[in-house]
Amino acid sequence: MNQTLFTVRLLPLLALVIPLATADGAGGTATVATPGREAPVAESLPGGVDALINDASRTQGWNSWFSEWPNDVNHYGYEIESTDDLNRLIRALAKVKSEIRQVRLATEKEPSGLGWVTRLKEGNGLAAVFSVGDQSRIDEWYKRVRKPFGVHEFLAAPTAVPPTLTIYVQNEAVDLRKLKIPEGITVSAGGLPGVFHRFNTKGEREREKRAAAAEKSDAAKKSSPSDADSTAAARLIEEFLTLRESP
Repeated sequence: MNQTLFTVRLLPLLALVIPLATADGAGGTATVATPGREAPVAESLPGGVDALINDASRTQGWNSWFSEWPNDVNHYGYEIESTDDLNRLIRALAKVKSEIRQVRLATEKEPSGLGWVTRLKEGNGLAAVFSVGDQSRIDEWYKRVRKPFGVHEFLAAPTAVPPTLTIYVQNEAVDLRKLKIPEGITVSAGGLPGVFHRFNTKGEREREKRAAAAEKSDAAKKSSPSDADSTAAARLIEEFLTLRESP
């Protein structure tokens, strides 16, 4: 069955688009996809992402931007009815031509914030968000950006956010027991990816060294969700990841 986007039920998913202006810059939200219409897909993105961006369950798409940054990351929301829909998205993710493909398992029931300033309305019901960055835009930005860029001392151009599907475990349409994630996809606990996959800065490298040293000395401690539902979701995610790692 062809799952290319043709019709989608409309949802009250409009982001709370509030342009932000400060002494250091301005930010806002650009809509990059709308329900029921095929969204454009840049040729510079990894091959195969169009199957995700224009899947039948995709609702809206957003680019959260801030002045002087490359603003290359787009986020796309999905209205799903069951874990079968998620497994279809995951199969499409597995076919994307990228060295890194990620699934992130978030403890929440739906997304709230996307990127710099974008906020989605509470009760949006989205069970998943697909995020992808554009390395070509970052490379062009890196050529002309002043260095150091504020507090960031780059050692190389930042690495774009790879194709990433974030799944909201508390959403009633999600059943981790039925989730099927093939080999070749990295699975971890966490929320939406940030501005870059890697900043490739001097500070980032130093923090990673400190974190590795802390882990070896058993000094690293896991943070715990603050509410009971999130704690239960975190436990389910941990069990899922443990089973996935088992031989």
